[in-house]
Amino acid sequence: MTDVAAPPQGPKATGKVLSERTGQAPQVTGVVYPRPDHEGNPWSQWGQGIVLSDGRFLSAIGDHLGVDGNSYLYVFDPDTQELTRFSDVASPIGHRAGEFGYGKVHAQMVQPNCDEVVVATYWGTRRGLTYEGGYTGDHLLSVNTQTLEVTDLGVPVASRGITSLGGHGDLVYGEAVDPEGRPGGDKADTGTFFAYDTRTRNVTFSADDPRHIGFRSMAVDGTGRAYLAMKDGGLLRYEPGSGLTPHEDRLPAGWLRASTAPAADGTVYAVTREPERYVAIRSDGSIDDLGAASGYIASVALSADETELFVVPGAHGDAWKQGTPLLAVDVATGREREVVKLAPVVEKGLGLTPGGSYNVAVDGSSGRVFVGLNAGTTSNEPWGEVVLVTVEP
Repeated sequence: MTDVAAPPQGPKATGKVLSERTGQAPQVTGVVYPRPDHEGNPWSQWGQGIVLSDGRFLSAIGDHLGVDGNSYLYVFDPDTQELTRFSDVASPIGHRAGEFGYGKVHAQMVQPNCDEVVVATYWGTRRGLTYEGGYTGDHLLSVNTQTLEVTDLGVPVASRGITSLGGHGDLVYGEAVDPEGRPGGDKADTGTFFAYDTRTRNVTFSADDPRHIGFRSMAVDGTGRAYLAMKDGGLLRYEPGSGLTPHEDRLPAGWLRASTAPAADGTVYAVTREPERYVAIRSDGSIDDLGAASGYIASVALSADETELFVVPGAHGDAWKQGTPLLAVDVATGREREVVKLAPVVEKGLGLTPGGSYNVAVDGSSGRVFVGLNAGTTSNEPWGEVVLVTVEP
């Protein structure tokens, strides 16, 4: 089945050309997310969206609040350049006023089948968080790709916040953190890895493994094996129907921060954190070091022809210091090239400074690159608004 788009209903904003194609420079268009008018803390975007088979792009922003926090779902149509806010997350869940809410969508959106996209909620802040009343943990939501109807799938792991999603076929994998973190002086996250079957609507596996760290990304290969971060470059591996076991190969350094879907040959490309390096996890489980990355990267997407990765370094607000570059990374050599500096065109066209991105995605048919950017009116505080940029091949 193919996506048959229903006309989206809700507040809209229309994109405009920020930079025309000239020579090797691509065309860049941009639009500011039409957010609700209540105050955020700040309004921001923390998770990677997803491109549907018809070229539409789903993504989310949130108000970053704790009590009564809420996030909002958007669809962008590149043919009309319309960005539409079609739902929030609290309403389908049945959130009760005065309780803790869902101020972020932090995890990558995943599509287990052509009819639905799975989205995970996440708290806006841990400060003062309590699990009581109707707030028992973060939810999975199903978005119908044709009607954009949102259905609550419930809380897969109680008393946890979902930071990361991956998937293979009907299975959705998640990392869900304990808001208290590790005991003692270590502030690092601890929590649960889980597998959720979208056919039966049940959690089929969960484990609180103390070796598991990071909780910001997993790499899922073409056979459905999920790789999770351990200390000192180690990886835990989950195979459907079994448990978590240490993987025989290791990352060159750091821990997993972002990864792509598998390439045609089964390779999953990823970027590590502390330090930042590009890696390739091959279909046989071996790992190749592709070299250093030019800053903190929280989202990575494979080009349509699978020869390059697209990234925006400086994810957490300081990308503007480099001009907010969209980089293409050669998957064979790890060599970076600059596609376009986004800061000058966004500042000129929209009056906002783009501070960084947690949301880079590629349309596998057209090659179009979507980049969600946290932005603001001053360069030293690029927060409070969110911009969607599209870069044409």
